[in-house]
Amino acid sequence: MNAAPATPTSTTVGAPNLLAAVLGDLFNPFAGNSPNTPTPDSPLSWMLLGVSRRQLGVDSISSQSLLAPADSITYDPQITLLLPEDNGVITGRNTAPTTVNGNPLTYTVVSDPSGGGKVMLNPANGSFTFLPDFSSVQNPTSEETFNVLVAETTPFDAALMGLPLVGSFVPRILVVIHQVPVANVLLAPIIGQSTVAPVVVEVGDLVYDGTTRHPVAFTVKIPSPVDGALISTNYFPATSVVDGADSAPTILNGPGLATAANTDPNSTAIIPNPPPGIVPGLQPLRDAGYNVVTWDPRGEFASGGLLNIDSPAFEGQDVKGIIDWISDPDHVAYTFPAFDNDVTGDPNDASQQYGDADPAIGMVGGSYGGGIQLVTAGIDPRVDVIVPGIAWNNLVDSLYPNQTFKTSYASLLLLGLVSTGARINPALYPAFLLGAFVGILTPSQQALLASSGPDFLTANIDVPTLFIQGIDDGLFPLQQSLNNASSIATPDELIKMIWHCGGHGACFTMTPTQIAEQDQMLNTTTIKELNSVLQNPNNAPNTIPKFQYVDQNGQWYTAVLIPTDNGFYTGSTPVVTDNGAGGRLGIVPLLGGSGPSPLVPLPNSIVFGSEAKRAIDIPLDDGAVGTTVVGAPQLTFDYTGIGTSRSVYAQIVDRNTGLVVGNIVTPIPVTLDGRTHTVDINMEDIVYTYDDIPDDADLELQIVGSATQFLNLTQFGFINVSNVAVSLPTPGSGAGVAEETLDPVMV
Repeated sequence: MNAAPATPTSTTVGAPNLLAAVLGDLFNPFAGNSPNTPTPDSPLSWMLLGVSRRQLGVDSISSQSLLAPADSITYDPQITLLLPEDNGVITGRNTAPTTVNGNPLTYTVVSDPSGGGKVMLNPANGSFTFLPDFSSVQNPTSEETFNVLVAETTPFDAALMGLPLVGSFVPRILVVIHQVPVANVLLAPIIGQSTVAPVVVEVGDLVYDGTTRHPVAFTVKIPSPVDGALISTNYFPATSVVDGADSAPTILNGPGLATAANTDPNSTAIIPNPPPGIVPGLQPLRDAGYNVVTWDPRGEFASGGLLNIDSPAFEGQDVKGIIDWISDPDHVAYTFPAFDNDVTGDPNDASQQYGDADPAIGMVGGSYGGGIQLVTAGIDPRVDVIVPGIAWNNLVDSLYPNQTFKTSYASLLLLGLVSTGARINPALYPAFLLGAFVGILTPSQQALLASSGPDFLTANIDVPTLFIQGIDDGLFPLQQSLNNASSIATPDELIKMIWHCGGHGACFTMTPTQIAEQDQMLNTTTIKELNSVLQNPNNAPNTIPKFQYVDQNGQWYTAVLIPTDNGFYTGSTPVVTDNGAGGRLGIVPLLGGSGPSPLVPLPNSIVFGSEAKRAIDIPLDDGAVGTTVVGAPQLTFDYTGIGTSRSVYAQIVDRNTGLVVGNIVTPIPVTLDGRTHTVDINMEDIVYTYDDIPDDADLELQIVGSATQFLNLTQFGFINVSNVAVSLPTPGSGAGVAEETLDPVMV
């Protein structure tokens, strides 16, 4: 039996953070969130018309509402601790009515739990899950209290909430008003009645039953070994333990940037949001026999310290501190199931060979939660297996490719952090601001970004690793996964890779059903990878294909090599276009360039490439029907020009759909000094299969003067391009490529 779904909320709501309310759901690129369709505009005209007709306001409220007693709103959560095989989480189910006067009630936590616990409250029905603080779990007589504001949502409130842009912060303002004495009474006929209900959680009585201590999920603040910053950490016990043992391996799951730790015991998948997502949620991991530990990274939400973008000197040390904590026998004694201090007991298993198995630890997570896996595995040998999703190898290569700053991604990233109240290393602000305004980073700023790694740590990683990267990821493109895979010390047979449709972007080429099946495959494959290391007493071979990737049609392929392996391209026949084409192009910011995408609402649309109206267009030769391009197109051309621009941009457009392949734009560094120069550069990796539609060309190269991904208002000029040649890589026979029928039920 599972607890009612709980929507995480901030523990307390005080004065509204207007910037957070407006921007919070929009700017979160490091979380891996795909852009969402905007909420339809609220009928503002309807609301104003209603006011003019006195249908809203005091005169329109029914006598029942005006005369209703203050105690007509009740809140009655029945608090229980479900057994671990059901949930192992303290749960409150609201049994009181969720409407009053025909209007729905909303529920908001307005005071922190007295003992340091965390509340995940469903604002629509008042049910919640509760993580007591570790100190409360240790005390048989402990209790924690917090307050919940229960407020009526009137038609007036609903109309305000539906207003474009400003409606997103109306609920926070209403929460504040409902807590102001006198004002809440005077305005009740308009904004609705409210009451603040205290909730008492008898932690000791729930956890302790006579001499028996039941398994329970809890939260704890763990001091960082680097500076003592308190890292808010959460523990969830496995709901099933393999072979009835009293211990289980532990999975560490770090969140995306500007995203709090996952504390929803019913979550099935995360990143992107809304589901489906590419990372297993708490429920499937726990049901597979794993304790799960999540945390708020330093500088964010309930954790202390300053954010340093997964730096091994800071965030990496924080995770080492978490591993130290769960390795401490005193703490193991209070966990159910206990943290497994031996993966299998078999000295020949993979985890014993390629990592210290005390305790047995795997890691999952995407984006920021993917980067921390590589950093942690590079500095702590106690990690046994990792599954980094949409992670990076080097932040300079990712944010400043070819000395061209990704202004749009960086701006959204920074706004996302500001909107969630993150506490950031002050040295990061100048880097983002300079890059955003003039498109450059100083050497010291590049060094600061580079210090986050993990490129200089990957040679220390020697554990089984499954890389998951997105073919539509403009922030951390496919090459980042290849750079990581080619540099880790893990034996080749223990490295796996999946390229899926998505990433820090949107998958425009697959149906919702195909995306759901894909994400289910990614989740089940992740758990299968964890099982092969952490729950494999017989050391059975890992049957996950070496390389899996999907094309623009949703067709999946497997291969026995990855593109960085010797032999992947041996004997291949690249698709080559060398027709001496070219043209002249004026360089003007924004006008006629690539992006924003018309398929995605602002502001997220600015990070996507789109077919340009002003471009040098080069039709590319077709490959044979069924031929799949996998990897980085090689582009060469001669040019001359004058101007201030330091870059032009190249993209490949699918003429069948009008979409930029992978939504990816590659910056091409140029020197516009009037002299003749030659460019020879690898574009960003793509995946594309040629079809049998009769037309002039499936693909077309576009060279453009501006791209919103790299928006720079200081760049002007013109360029004359000639002798363009493009080579599109295709796998060789040694790669062992075969079409795959996706089976989403793999575990």
